[in-house]
Amino acid sequence: MRLVADIGGTNSRLALSDSGQLRPGSTRSFRNAEHATFDSVVDAYFADIGDTVPDEIALAVAGPVDGGNARLTNRGWEISAADLAARVGSQRCGINNDLVALGYSVPGLGPDDLDTIVKGRPEQSAPRQSLVVGIGTGFNVSPVVQHGGTVVCLRSESGHVGLPAGVAQVLEARRAGLAEHFPTVEHCFSGRGFAQFCQLLTGLCDLGPEELMDIYDRGTSAEVSEAVAFYAELIGWLHRELMLAYLPSSGIYYAGSVSRSVLSRAGRARFQEVVARPYNITTHQETPIHAINADTAALHGCARLPLHDTQ
Repeated sequence: MRLVADIGGTNSRLALSDSGQLRPGSTRSFRNAEHATFDSVVDAYFADIGDTVPDEIALAVAGPVDGGNARLTNRGWEISAADLAARVGSQRCGINNDLVALGYSVPGLGPDDLDTIVKGRPEQSAPRQSLVVGIGTGFNVSPVVQHGGTVVCLRSESGHVGLPAGVAQVLEARRAGLAEHFPTVEHCFSGRGFAQFCQLLTGLCDLGPEELMDIYDRGTSAEVSEAVAFYAELIGWLHRELMLAYLPSSGIYYAGSVSRSVLSRAGRARFQEVVARPYNITTHQETPIHAINADTAALHGCARLPLHDTQ
């Protein structure tokens, strides 16, 4: 039996798994703001489902992972795999970045788990290359390579690289000096980046991502509607950079609250128009594009990942 956990910037989801499958009825969600440490979340989970000792633990963390240690970027939690295993009584514990865990969920995702943005035609030649892109509290990607029955998901901290020149040019074309507000990818493509972007374009300060999307859905502000639609277009320009950097001809999978919200609205058409433009080199032109709408996808990935690679 394995304890699996998806530790995000806002919420943590925990479940038990057996033989790579989540145990029915074992999934629980906790608001991180109500807990001082992840140990407190684990205590609350076992208090709810009853005392049990999992053989092993697999964690997906929204932050940098260094060997058996992780830091939750937007909360400051420090998590040690060795300390957690000893505390719970498990034989071993592995920690992965949350995008890596989502990558391991890709082979098991079905139509009910996905919102297809561009149907496309996945390339079938081996090895198959896909990419998971997370735009939520922060930003990151995970390249996924499938060869036969083997799945390998690579680690990355792509949110902290500089903003691609192509994206910066689009921002500057919109308004001189706009790009200087976003020195890295995550500064632009994240919850706080989305809010800052809309504030800069509309002048409506102190509005968070959820408030902005609510205004967009109600259609009460033409300025907000255009800002959100242009942000969807901006994701399209980033998408083009990622296509060339990773060649994910078997599919790109968007995850995270920002990408799911922006790309599910009417602004999706602006995104689709940008990604449909031809490239200046020969590359696969029919890559499927999906948004992952299953909240438990990272938990499924934790249940399936090879734990010996994460100790």
